[in-house]
Amino acid sequence: MIDLASTMIGEGRGMDLMPREADPEAPMTAYRYHSLCAYMGDDDMFSSDHSDDQLRTRLGHMSSTPCQVIFSMADEYVPEYVDKKALVERLCRALGGAEKVEIEWGNHSLSNRVEEAVKVIVNFIKTEGPKGWDDPWS
Repeated sequence: MIDLASTMIGEGRGMDLMPREADPEAPMTAYRYHSLCAYMGDDDMFSSDHSDDQLRTRLGHMSSTPCQVIFSMADEYVPEYVDKKALVERLCRALGGAEKVEIEWGNHSLSNRVEEAVKVIVNFIKTEGPKGWDDPWS
C-alpha cells in the first residue's frame, strides 16, 4: 500500500483516496497514508524504529517548551513487539526531558480513560502553565 500511495503521489494524485483495504476504518488520501505509514513520512513522528538522533531531529524543537508525553499503554496501533515503556522513555528524552505519563489500559484515543487523561493534563497545566496575572488557576 505504501508503494501504491507513492505512485499516486508521484502521479499528482496525492489527494485521491486510497483503496478501502488500506484502512478499512476510515477513508484516507494517498498523501495521508504515506505520511503516516512510510518510514520517515511527514507524520511518522513517534515510531519505535527511529534512532534516538532521528527522534531528536523530529521532536527536539520542543525541548525548551514544557510538555508531557501521554502514552496509551494498550494503544491498538502499537505492535505487540514494541517495548512501550522504552519507547515512551526515548520520546521524553527526544523532547528534552518531557514529563512521562503512562496510562495503563488506555486505547489510542484514550476514549476508555478520559477522566484519567483529563486529570493528568489539568495537573500538568496547573504546574507548568501560565504564572502570575494570566494564571487561570489562581
